[in-house]
Amino acid sequence: MFDIKKLSLGVRKGLLIAGSASLLTMPQVSAQTVEDNEETEPTERIQVTGSRIKRVDLEAVSPVTVITAESIELSGDTTVADVLRNSSINTFGSFRGQSGYGSGASASSEVNLRGLGAGATLVLMDGRRLPGLGYDGGSSSDMSMIPMSIVERIEILRDGASAIYGSDAVAGVINIITKSEFDGVELGYTFEDPGVDGGNSNQFNMAAGVTNDKGSIVFIAEHANTQEVTDVAVNGEYAGTSYSTYSPVANFLASGSSTLQFNEELCGEVDDTVNVGDRCGYYYGNSTWLYGASEKNSLLTKIEYDISDNLHFVSRFSALQTSTDTRYAATPVSTSTLTIDADNAMNPYDEDGSIYFRTTSLGTRDTTTEKTTFEAVAGLEGYVELGSSEWDWQVYYQRTNAKEEVFNYNLVNDTVVQDLIDSEELDLFNVQGLSVEDWETYNAELLATADHTGTYQSTQQRDIIDASISGEIYSNEHISISAVFGAEYSYLDFEQISDPESGLGIISGGSGGDDVYASRERQSYYTELAVTLPYEVELSAALRYDGYELEGDTGEDISTAEFSDTVPKLGVSWRPTEDLLLRASWGEAFRTPTMSEMFATISYGFPSAYDTYYCDTLGYAESDTSYCSTTQQHLTYYGGNPDLEPENSESLTFGVVYDATDNLSLELSYYQYDYENKIESIDVDDLIAVDTDGTSSNIERNSSGQIVSITSGYINYAQVTTSGLDFTANYNLPTSIGDFGVNLEYSHVFSYEEEGIDYAGELFFPDNRGNITLDWNDGDKWTASWRTLFIGSHGDEYYTYYEFADNYFKHNVTVSYQVNDNVKVSAGVNNLTDELVEFDPGEWRGYDDALYDPLGRTLNFKVQASF
Repeated sequence: MFDIKKLSLGVRKGLLIAGSASLLTMPQVSAQTVEDNEETEPTERIQVTGSRIKRVDLEAVSPVTVITAESIELSGDTTVADVLRNSSINTFGSFRGQSGYGSGASASSEVNLRGLGAGATLVLMDGRRLPGLGYDGGSSSDMSMIPMSIVERIEILRDGASAIYGSDAVAGVINIITKSEFDGVELGYTFEDPGVDGGNSNQFNMAAGVTNDKGSIVFIAEHANTQEVTDVAVNGEYAGTSYSTYSPVANFLASGSSTLQFNEELCGEVDDTVNVGDRCGYYYGNSTWLYGASEKNSLLTKIEYDISDNLHFVSRFSALQTSTDTRYAATPVSTSTLTIDADNAMNPYDEDGSIYFRTTSLGTRDTTTEKTTFEAVAGLEGYVELGSSEWDWQVYYQRTNAKEEVFNYNLVNDTVVQDLIDSEELDLFNVQGLSVEDWETYNAELLATADHTGTYQSTQQRDIIDASISGEIYSNEHISISAVFGAEYSYLDFEQISDPESGLGIISGGSGGDDVYASRERQSYYTELAVTLPYEVELSAALRYDGYELEGDTGEDISTAEFSDTVPKLGVSWRPTEDLLLRASWGEAFRTPTMSEMFATISYGFPSAYDTYYCDTLGYAESDTSYCSTTQQHLTYYGGNPDLEPENSESLTFGVVYDATDNLSLELSYYQYDYENKIESIDVDDLIAVDTDGTSSNIERNSSGQIVSITSGYINYAQVTTSGLDFTANYNLPTSIGDFGVNLEYSHVFSYEEEGIDYAGELFFPDNRGNITLDWNDGDKWTASWRTLFIGSHGDEYYTYYEFADNYFKHNVTVSYQVNDNVKVSAGVNNLTDELVEFDPGEWRGYDDALYDPLGRTLNFKVQASF
């Protein structure tokens, strides 16, 4: 907690505006007290996210949202991922891991500021980069790995900031500030019980620390576990509106036909199969888990020590470990198309054809994901006399090791299944006339030989050395100029490896291939200036150079790449009165290609797509109906692209901060992003659509014009422009029955254009989000909070054939009681009115999990004891 007596009046107002409503309950300090202290003590300067220059006023040229641990406790959110997901500037929601995603994604949570992509948001801990996720090449960070108990506050820079922090700071920066200067021992326990069956969570944490005049030591440990949530618990049995053609009762499609055939006596007798008329459908939602069962352990140690009056030692060590089990429906044999000859003894239809089949006898596809991250940071800070000024300097070293291991059980080797069909052993249509039980047992014994466990592993080792010096270059009674000069060196070694069979494209049910063996070396040099002029005007400027050297094994040869970028940022602020601040900033930003985007080895897949050239242009749609179908699969090669260039963007913000009264603060900010050269994976449908004459170099065709293979990959081609505004209001009302605080945050998207289409307000793209919090404390033992989260309606124009999602309100209520000096208890209800998630036909589960919480009314309880 800041010592408010050492902060200027401007700083206190900055805290009032930037924080949540809980900050409004801080004790008031009179202006005279501040003036008295300023006469006897130098004003403390604070470094705020968005600038490396320490300032007196926390409100700088770029807008920053500050979420304190106190406000998090009152919000009802129990994880860092939930805090960020519920922020109004997480405009279109963010990915939350769920069963069915491969390569460790099912156990991860991301944040997606402004809807520009998780890779366009830089995440820091105490101002230093966190490791990225392995499955996306180290671009975005996993918010679920960050333990709540270490958080002192979260600062969100709502502006592009590559000129300050380098790559990835396109949409903004999230800085997790960890606890420090803690005295004593604190024990805590948190319990959550959702309205649906499952999902119960327990969290245990301990903090211990010692602080004295020379320094401090803080140790924090946390253990958390969460039960799985099944799809049945959320949606009920057979809640889906469609059924999969890949069924344990196989569907047969004769060559040249469009009509599926199946054993009607078996269909409906085998679990979760339904005769839907044109096929035997399978409802996979009855066996899947929505969210996996997880266990997390974390340790954090921080040491700070004053070696001398002008030499300070800082270190931090953290160890994070998570284990997550997820479950998806039994494997559909879909990577390769199963076929059966007309004269096969196990073919009752006497025609050549294809088979659509699911191996439920092997059990569900279960995935275990293990993640570990170790990080060590050590540095020295001090100051030197240069001329008449004191200059602060710092030198740091950071080593990060991150590892992800994924085990996918009960996958299927397609080649083995095809061999069983060709050898006339596998009886998929019950030609033998066995009972249902005997038929399932007979096939299960054969299919056990096709069982496959897929593996995926990614490792990252990163070393960063950085140094900077900052101070005042010049000052007189009218003007002062402060500056920062710094340099940074980073080396990243990255590996991503899957089991060989998955990479060959013969395994159904998982994801494989895309192996990456790569390294990246970076040198960075930066400077930042802050010029204070008369009449409370401040100008700021930043410039940063980043040079990259990359090397990767693409499977065919060793590829190398070099690129560099120099990006500027400019800002201005003016405080015409003590209560009013006007500000604006403009800057460029960039995002470097990920390791997998550049150097992934060749892998194989079989996506489905309709061949418009062969079927429509050449006119074979009616004569070759088996090929001319949207379900026709095409052999597709995927891989990295060593020729990728960095993505580029420009951002513009301007706004006003106004302290209307001592108890009311308002902020209004406009933002605009132009994001160009975005890296996207080329969709197979898009490749086929542009091949109007059958001559595309990405598509190989046979002599009749049918597709033999497709080559896809990553290219720089997408462009996104978006604009909108943020509004924040804080009000504090002292009364005879306690202090009330109100905090409102609201974001509106004016436009979100991608490739010429404005998606703002359309399905998945709500253009209005907001949160309002009312809190109260009696100044002694009781604290209470009511928080309402709002997501505006969306999807009523562009997708006219879909129902739109209506306005959504979620209410969280929390009450805390200080039992005595050592014990505090809290209880709350999230989603008090048990608001149902809005129906979303674009998702097979019926709702957008990135935006909505499907767990229903959730009770939570927390107890803390300090000694």
